[in-house]
Amino acid sequence: MHVATLNPAEVMAAAPDYFALQMGAEPCRTTHPLAESLSARQIAFAIGAKLRTPSNTEAAMAVVARGLRSADFARLLADGAKNVTVAAYDAAAQEHLQFSGITTVSRLQQEPLPAIDGDLDLQPLGEFSEIAHGAALVAAGGATAQMSTFGRIVTVSRELVINDQLNALKAVFAAVGAHAAQKEAAIVAATLNGNPKMDDEEDMFSGANTVKAALDGPALGVAMGMLRNQNSAAGNALNLRAAHLVVAPELEYAARKAALDGGLSISVSALAGLPATRWFVFPDAKFHPVLTLLRLTGASNPLRMEHKALFNTDGTGVRVTADLGATFMRRTGVVRGGSDLI
Repeated sequence: MHVATLNPAEVMAAAPDYFALQMGAEPCRTTHPLAESLSARQIAFAIGAKLRTPSNTEAAMAVVARGLRSADFARLLADGAKNVTVAAYDAAAQEHLQFSGITTVSRLQQEPLPAIDGDLDLQPLGEFSEIAHGAALVAAGGATAQMSTFGRIVTVSRELVINDQLNALKAVFAAVGAHAAQKEAAIVAATLNGNPKMDDEEDMFSGANTVKAALDGPALGVAMGMLRNQNSAAGNALNLRAAHLVVAPELEYAARKAALDGGLSISVSALAGLPATRWFVFPDAKFHPVLTLLRLTGASNPLRMEHKALFNTDGTGVRVTADLGATFMRRTGVVRGGSDLI
C-alpha cells in the first residue's frame, strides 16, 4: 500500500493501536480496524504530512523522514513500548517487590523519611467508658532517603521503519525493563548490606535484631521469635509473623529446604549482592514495611519513557529512565542473620 493512499487522520487514529500490537499486545474488540494492516512508514508519512503539507515536488520518502524524526512518532513508539517495558520490570523485580514496601517522595533530592509507630493498643471498654485516644508517633530509627536516575536511549533507525520491523524492538524494550529491575535489586542488596546510623544516631542492626549464626532450622526459629518479641514505641510486643526469608544466592537451596522441612508459610527470595552467609527475616510489608523502595509521587513504577531528539542520526530515539532508591524505614520488623557476623 502506497504511503500516500490513506487518510492521515485515520492513520493517526489507528497509530497507538499499531504500536501496541507491534510490541506484543493482543488484538481486542476495541483495536482500531486499520491498526493490523498499517505500517510504520505510513504512520511516519502521516505525521510528516501533518507537520508540513507536502508540495507536489516533495518526494514521499522526504515526508516519511520528517515524520520519523518528529516528537510525535517517538511519543507513539514510547507509549506503545511502555507496556512491554513495565511488564519485563515487574517480572524481573518480583522477588524484591515481595518483601519491600513502597514509599512516595516528592523529589529526587535527599529528604527525611521518618519511622512511623504508634500507641494504638486497643483498650477494654466498660458499658459507659470513654474510648481512649491513640497516638501516631515519629519513632526513633527513621532514615534519610534519596533517589537516583538511571537511563538509556533506544535508537530506532530509518531502516527499521522503512522495512516495517518495529516488532524487533520488543525484545530491546523488554531488556531495558529487566535491567531496571536488576539495578533496583542491586540497590536493595546494597541497602541490606549496610548498617547505617538512623536519625536517633543508633545503628540499624544491633544485638536486638541480629542472629549470629548460619542459616538452619534452629537459627531461623530464633529469628522468628525475635521478630515476634520486638516492641513498638509504646512498649507493646509487635507479634510480627515471619513472612519473608531473604538470602544470599548461595543459601537459596538451604532456605527453601528449611522452610519446607519446618512446614513454614514463608516466601523465600534470593538476592544477588548479599554476602554468601547473609540472610534476613521480614514480616508482611503491607502492614509493617521495613525496607522500602522509593517512587516519585504519582508514579506506579519507576520507569519513564519519552522522546529524545537525535542529531546527525537518520532515525528517532526513546529515552528510558528509571528513578530508583531504597532505604530502611525503621529497625523493628527485621532480623539479620549470618555466620560472618560472629
